[in-house]
Amino acid sequence: MKRDEITKIGIEVAKFLREKKDSSDIAKVIATHEDDVTRKIDKESEEYIFELMRKTGYKFKFISEEAGTVEDSGYEYKAIIDPIDGSTNFVSGIPWSSVSIAVYRSDENNLLQSVTGVITNIFTMDTFSYDEKYSYINDKVVQNIRKPEKILILAYFSRNKFETVKEFLSQVRDYKLRSLGSASLDMVLVCMGKATMFFDIRGKLRNVDIAASSNFCNRLGINPHDKKLESINSSLDKVSTLSEVIVSLDQNLSSYLSSALKKV
Repeated sequence: MKRDEITKIGIEVAKFLREKKDSSDIAKVIATHEDDVTRKIDKESEEYIFELMRKTGYKFKFISEEAGTVEDSGYEYKAIIDPIDGSTNFVSGIPWSSVSIAVYRSDENNLLQSVTGVITNIFTMDTFSYDEKYSYINDKVVQNIRKPEKILILAYFSRNKFETVKEFLSQVRDYKLRSLGSASLDMVLVCMGKATMFFDIRGKLRNVDIAASSNFCNRLGINPHDKKLESINSSLDKVSTLSEVIVSLDQNLSSYLSSALKKV
């Protein structure tokens, strides 16, 4: 599957969601799973993605946040999908949510070896895509990533990790801390050089949330890693969670957080 094909799908689904954003029932909860919910708009987005991807003529094994695993007979590709990353933002009118799709060959088992994929910002319609060599912003190859002058950390942690984060931040000076609500877009911000670091250490982040953004970063030489500073990996056959995901333009920050996670 080619990058331009998946990019068109990301744009089409984002347009569909923009048209739906003021509907009165988009926040309606239709199912629950573990500690999350499925809203009506999540399911509609997912079904539209399945429809558009099947219209390409390829066959897929879909791994998606709402449906779980859905397999076409004789599938050629695996597609890891988050129909709306940042759905709380979306239904609340906060302009920071996206459609996220990563496409893999049928026999691939490495999260960071996607063939192509896209993250489309639903509100701005900016697209962040990649092929097997390069990352693109709105179809332009990304080059010359630099660290921001001031430290901006995009952080997600639960109450039981407060002491860990406190230990980590005690080693960092002059930083700003934010939680924006869409992991894929947050990771892209770091890999564009707009933020310094992203981390989620709640043990709740799923492969569907970050498959596409992880590959976008990987093409730029920035590998998302775990607390051992090893590249992240996960199942490509089902929805699965990762204990921690860390993306950083500053290796010192990665080392500080790694040490804090091991210590506390």
